[in-house]
Amino acid sequence: MSTANFFGFGLNAVDGKSRLSIPADFRTTLAARGSARTVLIGPGHAGRPCLMAYDESHNSRLRDDFLARHPGGATTREAYDENMSLSGFMQKFGIDDAGRIVVSDRLKRMGGIGTHVWFIAGFDYFELWDPWTFLEQATLNPVQRAVVEGELEARGLPLERPA
Repeated sequence: MSTANFFGFGLNAVDGKSRLSIPADFRTTLAARGSARTVLIGPGHAGRPCLMAYDESHNSRLRDDFLARHPGGATTREAYDENMSLSGFMQKFGIDDAGRIVVSDRLKRMGGIGTHVWFIAGFDYFELWDPWTFLEQATLNPVQRAVVEGELEARGLPLERPA
């Protein structure tokens, strides 16, 4: 596995054909991790109201960690639920030559995604948020809030959720 990590943030629109451009730095990291043309995306972990994305090597690490906690696999209700959460709803997406994926309606519903996506890195993964949902987090610190609001303002988007 590569030591390349995801870092940074981005804000991109979902176009009329449900295409979404993954930030260039995130695509570079996917490539360095051996996944230049694909990304795995599914629901946010630990009940976070977002989507989570990563490469297949991170998926293998999640599986190894799961098996270390649950030798023999999903033999209890708790293990089954965790396994389903980690792998059951993930989808593999191809990345086109312009760095875009086509976001399915199912995926948009899972992550509460509307017209725009706030990307935020987490070393081995990145999250995809509706930017206004991200701003609604009670634990959001002032620096995080200022960065997201600054990105929204730079694109002429409202700070409050559009109607």
